[in-house]
Amino acid sequence: MIDKIYGFLAYIRRKLYKKNILKQKKLPKPVISIGNLSVGGTGKTPITISISKYLKSKGLNVVVLSRGYKRKTKQTLIVSEEDKGYEIFGDEPYLMFKKGIPVVVSSSRYDAGILALEKLNPDIFILDDGFQHFQLYRDIDILVIDLNKPFWEDKLLPFGRLREPKSFYKYADLFLITKWKNKKEKLKKLKEFNKPYFLTEEKINRLTDFKKVYDFDILKDKKIIAFAGLGNNKYFFETVKNLAKEYNFKIEKFLDFPDHYNYKNFKKEENKIYITTEKDLIKFKDKKNIYALEYQIEIPEDFKKYLDLKLNQILTKK
Repeated sequence: MIDKIYGFLAYIRRKLYKKNILKQKKLPKPVISIGNLSVGGTGKTPITISISKYLKSKGLNVVVLSRGYKRKTKQTLIVSEEDKGYEIFGDEPYLMFKKGIPVVVSSSRYDAGILALEKLNPDIFILDDGFQHFQLYRDIDILVIDLNKPFWEDKLLPFGRLREPKSFYKYADLFLITKWKNKKEKLKKLKEFNKPYFLTEEKINRLTDFKKVYDFDILKDKKIIAFAGLGNNKYFFETVKNLAKEYNFKIEKFLDFPDHYNYKNFKKEENKIYITTEKDLIKFKDKKNIYALEYQIEIPEDFKKYLDLKLNQILTKK
């Protein structure tokens, strides 16, 4: 019953915006929304980074608009270098900033866009985790789908991870697919939805401490402790297991923390080696003996061509 009430409220909310009873605000530059139907990790942040870098390579000034989930501030802020940056701006916005991407955080993504227009001179905006943020008009709506747990096999909150009914996929312009390898039947299923879809590629080649990068060979014959505070820790731990086999290191134990964990009470041992994610590593001032997997999701060439075409059409109209 609770899930039906949740689904009904989500339906009413979206319909109020679609019928223009609740008004969307519109920025004078194109907005690309990247989001999903579910809570938890599907790869939105690394995809946002990849798309931002691609657009920057085309000479476009990109700014990401984010709410800054779980940050300790409420103002509309341009993300900058700070000792406690992840607390001020949120861990994902701060990680994107560390990757060289301008980010503005605000509960109102429209206000974030206005500040960016005043200070950062953007050509294009990316709306981070924006599929449910109807308050801001978007020109392109990208739905990220993790084929380990696709939306059509999931249930609405609180019994599953879906924020909205499964049928709401129809509001997306296209799908970007993550974790799709060895899932032939699920790939076939995608054709039923009549949406353009594109298969991304994961790339994990190195370790980083944000100052330097390292080959996995530095871990050979060593014991490590793996820890994470993600929406999907299990997938990260499986990745570390596979790397341990490939590069001949041993895993002493796994430490499983909630998503966006702050590590205030985390006591690391000086004689141990730790492996984590980049999103978790930014929360440590003392990064000695802690390495993060340098994780990327690469967007395919056919998606880049599709995006170029759509943006050309949008910019021509503007």
